[in-house]
Amino acid sequence: MKDIESKDSSPDLPVTAQGVEDFLASHWVQGIGSGYAHKIVDRFGTDSIEMLLRHPERLHEIKGIGEARIATAHDSLRAVKWDLNLLLFLFSCGISDTMIDRIIHKYRKRTKEVILSDPYSMVEDVWQLGFFTADKIGKDLDISPDDPRRLVGALVAAVKHYAEGGHLFATPEEAVGYAARIAKVASDKVRTEIGPAVDSGRLVESRGGLYLPVFYNAEKEAAAKLADLASTPLEKVKDEDIPEKSQLGHIYSEVQRRAIETALNSPVSAITGGPGSGKTTVVRAIVERMEMEGKKVILAAPTGRAAKRLSLLTGAKATTIHSLLGYRPGEGYHNKRIDADMLIIDEGSMMEQVLFNHLLQALRPGTRVLLVGDVDQLPAIGAGDVMRQMMDSGSLPVARLSENFRQAAGSGIASGAATINSGLLPYSDPDSDFMIIPEPDTAAIHERIMLLVAEEIPSRHGVAPTDLLVVTPQQIGPLGAKQLNIDLQQRINPEGPALRRGTTIMRLGDPVMQTANSRDRGVYNGEVGRITSLSEEEQKMEVTFTDGRKSQYLRNELSELTLAYATTVHKLQGSEARYIIIPVTLAHKPMLYRNLIYTAVSRATDLCILVGEKEALEYAIENTPASRRNSRFGDRLAEKMAQYRQDGT
Repeated sequence: MKDIESKDSSPDLPVTAQGVEDFLASHWVQGIGSGYAHKIVDRFGTDSIEMLLRHPERLHEIKGIGEARIATAHDSLRAVKWDLNLLLFLFSCGISDTMIDRIIHKYRKRTKEVILSDPYSMVEDVWQLGFFTADKIGKDLDISPDDPRRLVGALVAAVKHYAEGGHLFATPEEAVGYAARIAKVASDKVRTEIGPAVDSGRLVESRGGLYLPVFYNAEKEAAAKLADLASTPLEKVKDEDIPEKSQLGHIYSEVQRRAIETALNSPVSAITGGPGSGKTTVVRAIVERMEMEGKKVILAAPTGRAAKRLSLLTGAKATTIHSLLGYRPGEGYHNKRIDADMLIIDEGSMMEQVLFNHLLQALRPGTRVLLVGDVDQLPAIGAGDVMRQMMDSGSLPVARLSENFRQAAGSGIASGAATINSGLLPYSDPDSDFMIIPEPDTAAIHERIMLLVAEEIPSRHGVAPTDLLVVTPQQIGPLGAKQLNIDLQQRINPEGPALRRGTTIMRLGDPVMQTANSRDRGVYNGEVGRITSLSEEEQKMEVTFTDGRKSQYLRNELSELTLAYATTVHKLQGSEARYIIIPVTLAHKPMLYRNLIYTAVSRATDLCILVGEKEALEYAIENTPASRRNSRFGDRLAEKMAQYRQDGT
């Protein structure tokens, strides 16, 4: 390739014809598209960019390409402010335009310097970038398979892999084994690079584990701050001052009173219990008592959907932790101080370590902290197991709500969830709110779900099909959320006004779910609504959410939404639905764990139906996670608390 206009003077990087074609078809060059990109490169090869920049009139040699298209492409190419040779090289390595955008956003003017010096350093700096992407670049730069940069990159990628699986660290054996597999080199060669990776600060070695620095700092700092908060003296609430009933006259059980007392008399504490155990009742009592004393209480949850539910159930304002910390995408957290007498975190089992640390560091000394949740449900999507580690540390007060008021009131859902959580197959009663319908295979399960949603449940319970929710373990496959949404829409709402964007079709009357937090709309990720008006002519629609709020969406904003006939268990966690149907099949075997089925069942309030293979349900109930997440948070917390007690502070 001849020299093209470059923004620096470093040597040219190797470029392929395919890379040039992919670049011309990307968003970087307007007006070309994949069809013309192929024709241009077929004619001019790797000189295509030079032709477009310096001799755009030559593009008339391409049949069908017009003056306006050439002018648009030429102007957009000249407007690119980054090194064109670097961009072409990255495309030639087979890197996607989305990933290239992320790389440049991270390094800006240093991008070429970083890539030339050590492309494997991007593995820890660009979270979505994995070892194999960095290795594509490394190979094109002729970096040898046993180059220390490559082996350290593989080690970092291994620790990152474990973090993506929820672990704060990987043991050296785990890291070396994984790194050797992906780098396809001997384990001994990788093991020798642990020291250099630690010495350079790319990994931290502590207590038998290898950490990425961000997780090591979050674990260590959170333990120290939580121990500091927990060691703050408090004026105790007398036993006779613990309320016996709520302001609305609800009489608390003895277990609930003890939980209220624990939270009021402890600087840091936790309350755990299953569905129907009265967690919300206890939280409401604590808020009432604190506010009676003129204390400021902040309620927060890890997700917007969970925060909204908490607010509705307690009657008090609740917010997301991200909002509380003033989080802005790409900018981080802006609120460095939270002024409250007490912070109550609901759905504590969903709390991840790094976010928890940011939250703790913003609290002023003397703030009470209470985590509320069900530790038997699915853990956080991010790394860490904060609430379980706090409880297992043995150094903080924990109130366990063992009563089940819903079960006592005849709830089959509560009974079924408790039975599953105990490791037993639940009893199915066709006349109750909890049923198990056996079906032999995926096709039969699929057809029965279609009938249940479209006909059986609506006729039996007098509800609309769109009021039902199918909750499934995974996104893909014939019983995954993506395909079920398409099939249920076709079965229930196949005709009428619609907006189309790519393969996405959304019709008037469809239930939809917001897929990302939107500050402008005031709508959180996971919130559900219904399309209540739609104009094909104006290419826009209106969604009415469950709390009555309305928001307008243009056709090009449909990516903010997904159909909500079906969703995954993880997406529903922290929220509830009245009527839930759960497919259970061995086709989902990698996802079938007891805590996943338990979580799905516990999210239903009025009706829960499991549809599927008995063998799959038995397998899931017997299948508990092989091991808990790698974390030393509880150990560090216990040590800090012991140190405070020893010092008498």
